[in-house]
Amino acid sequence: MKTIVIFYSLEGNTKEAAMQIAQKMDSAILELKPEKEIPGSGALKFMKGGMQALFGNCPKLKPLDFDKDAYDQIILGTPIWAGECAPAIRSFLKQYQVSDKVKAVFTTSGGGDNDKCIAWIKKKLPNLKETVALADRNNPISEKNQEKIDEFVEKIVNGK
Repeated sequence: MKTIVIFYSLEGNTKEAAMQIAQKMDSAILELKPEKEIPGSGALKFMKGGMQALFGNCPKLKPLDFDKDAYDQIILGTPIWAGECAPAIRSFLKQYQVSDKVKAVFTTSGGGDNDKCIAWIKKKLPNLKETVALADRNNPISEKNQEKIDEFVEKIVNGK
């Protein structure tokens, strides 16, 4: 089964997890980039990013070299912002109409506010089989991320 890991990452937490998952699954990987990136630090990061997430904004993405028909399954990765998935993920799902191919989702969060995002994702993705919530690398519980990633990949590969 041909797989691609598609993710958005502002601070590198989700990218780090995406790279580990893609390597373990020997899959392709694709990073989403908005045309206008949110500031990476300071108050504007939280104001702009949080507001876009809360209001369900879908920013325009930079062009992608992506053919959805080339893949059997997609693993999607997103940071959690204000309890929501990152706006770039909403844009990707809307623009590329891949909801039937997304089989697994991983999230990264500094505050553990995952439930709202996962509930929205489950409504949007009818074939979703697996999810995993990871902690940002600055969070002390991130020491469990590797174990969670290993279990996540095992479930995807073996359907357990």
